[in-house]
Amino acid sequence: MKIIKILASIFLIIFFTACSSKIADKNQMKLKNSQNTIFAEQEAIIKDISGLTYKEVEFLEILQSDKYASLCGSKDEFHKILHLPNNYKKSKKLEELFYTYTKNLSNSCINQSAFKKQLKQKKYKDLNQDYEVYNVNINKSKLLKKYHSDIPIKDILDKYAPRHPQFFELIKKLDKNSLSQEKYNKLRLNIERLKLLKYSNSNNFIQLNIPTHNFTFYEDGKKTKSFGTVVGDKNTQTPILSSKLVYFIVNPTWNIPDSIAKKSIIPKALKDKNYLKKKNIVIRKSYKLSSKKYTFKDIKWKKYLKTNVKYIPYKFIQLPSNTNGMGRMKFIFPNNYAVYMHDTIGTWRFKSSKQKIRFTSHGCVRLEHPLSLMKYLSKNYTKYSYTKIRKIYDSKKTDTIRLNKKLPIHLTYQTVQINNGKLSFYNDVYGYDKIQKLNF
Repeated sequence: MKIIKILASIFLIIFFTACSSKIADKNQMKLKNSQNTIFAEQEAIIKDISGLTYKEVEFLEILQSDKYASLCGSKDEFHKILHLPNNYKKSKKLEELFYTYTKNLSNSCINQSAFKKQLKQKKYKDLNQDYEVYNVNINKSKLLKKYHSDIPIKDILDKYAPRHPQFFELIKKLDKNSLSQEKYNKLRLNIERLKLLKYSNSNNFIQLNIPTHNFTFYEDGKKTKSFGTVVGDKNTQTPILSSKLVYFIVNPTWNIPDSIAKKSIIPKALKDKNYLKKKNIVIRKSYKLSSKKYTFKDIKWKKYLKTNVKYIPYKFIQLPSNTNGMGRMKFIFPNNYAVYMHDTIGTWRFKSSKQKIRFTSHGCVRLEHPLSLMKYLSKNYTKYSYTKIRKIYDSKKTDTIRLNKKLPIHLTYQTVQINNGKLSFYNDVYGYDKIQKLNF
């Protein structure tokens, strides 16, 4: 780094001219006025550089370029520090700024308290808007102990930086000269969103991005597999969260939610007495197939169609079949919203990019190529061969296959991404661009 080279030069000059402070002063002045310095417009850095440690200079260089996009509301503080004449005060201020910078990097510069208040409003609660954030609790004393250790500043900050491969790529695109203010702000917000994901030590993960309605598999930080999805409607939104893929179900049954039973299944069954049989749907007391059986004619259904009735004490279960709403595959990642990825019989939807066609689920994510995912997981994340699992699939019998190593999965809301080296901007379908604000 240039500024570290400058510091090294100063130390060498001081070492070889210890008997002549005048020569050292002259060399410092030459360095200060050099056109090659990257901080020509901020002479305060060069003026007192010999009084700072290598690590302080390294941190100043990171701050100058804002390499991790985490100065946020501390830009004025940074410029004040640059012009402090006293190196002791400068060092103490840099130490404090390092703690702030790390917090901004690990927990984002989004005004989270204001965002949470917004989501508590009735209009957002009615839309089931759920956006999980994963903040890191930073122990200040331990962090500053690292700051004063031999560990390079970059190595410390890298531990808190998002592992998503687009993070630094997006930062490189922050250019007010080439972007309108609106697009610049949108890009800035999306950089912050990547900080709020729950990262593990693995560079292998699945990303389900809602605005682009697509599935992306990253291996060793590189995109290796990508295909389409269908995600939640604006009124039944897919939640934003991080989890881990734990198992998948071959030939699943579909436990039909009361809301769908009320809106679709019961009305259709009232019109067509053979509807349930054609769709391979059975009625039980609970979602356990072993629970008490009922036939459709056993129950007076019309009272459950009333607007004020939310709970139905009978459960509709669709057995494995080619007409099953889940298709033939179901991929489970634990979360508080009972959402998952699954196959679909409505494959025609993937041929369109229209919002009204790709944003139509009740919150779960429908996959364009579930068999491709099953094949990959079988080979790389289970103790079984693909041949064995394919036999189970072909038998149409239900079976659960557990992964022998959990795979991180992120349901994200990135309205700005990089495709083929260029920025792409997407519609704010769920409205998060409007209600998430930066804190600076």
